[in-house]
Amino acid sequence: MPEKPFNGRLSEKVALITGAGTGIGREAAVLFAREGASVVIAEIDHELGLATEQLIRSAGGEAVFVATDVTDEDQVRSAVDAAVSTYGRLNVLYNCAGGSIPEDAPVTDVDMDVWDFTMSLDLKGPFLCCRHGIPKLIEAGGGTIVNMSSTAALMGMRMHVYSAAKGGVISLTKALARQYGRSGVRVNAICPGYVLTDRVSARFSQPGPGGDSSQEDQARRRWPFGVGDPVDIANIALFLASDESRMIQGAAIPADGGMSYS
Repeated sequence: MPEKPFNGRLSEKVALITGAGTGIGREAAVLFAREGASVVIAEIDHELGLATEQLIRSAGGEAVFVATDVTDEDQVRSAVDAAVSTYGRLNVLYNCAGGSIPEDAPVTDVDMDVWDFTMSLDLKGPFLCCRHGIPKLIEAGGGTIVNMSSTAALMGMRMHVYSAAKGGVISLTKALARQYGRSGVRVNAICPGYVLTDRVSARFSQPGPGGDSSQEDQARRRWPFGVGDPVDIANIALFLASDESRMIQGAAIPADGGMSYS
């Protein structure tokens, strides 16, 4: 990571990224800092959050870690307030925290505890961050929200609860874009396919149907462009966070190598 921004695409912007201690969120935090942003790392895991802060600061970037459980409204409010008190404003909100769990299943089989956990993390979390982040974006003269949805919302998957939650993220994104666009707030969603975070890589290394190869290998054969790395999604988030995407509003952008069209 260079001491100076690559191109300064986020110069003088303050970005709050949830789930920035690992995976896509961590890649985005590093990338945003490289492009000149001051980054607020809203992460539930203290060790991971501090590690991301140190990674950015050691390379000359600006970042601060704020312990945040996105399902807790008081903690979300505190994280947003910390961004403003530390850096004076909030310009970008990237709701990246979330994910599916192996216990997710079809609606007739899934345990209701899975529903409560997944809906809280994947839908309530972004809702709360937008609830408290949008007023600060407006105070700053406008800004950008990037929500993390999923290919599961576009095509449906066996993980019925996750599919429903991520579908809700798309609907929320469109409603917010319509409501707050005239206040200078842009809101868009990214719908990734298979992204090889550490957690997903561990699950996809297991044999797929038939047992002759890993799920990752089978996915690569079926969708040659459909298996990505965290930085692939972070690059899309950077574009949406920057002024380069000023004409994009209320979009749900597939980032799945064509999975949702097959």
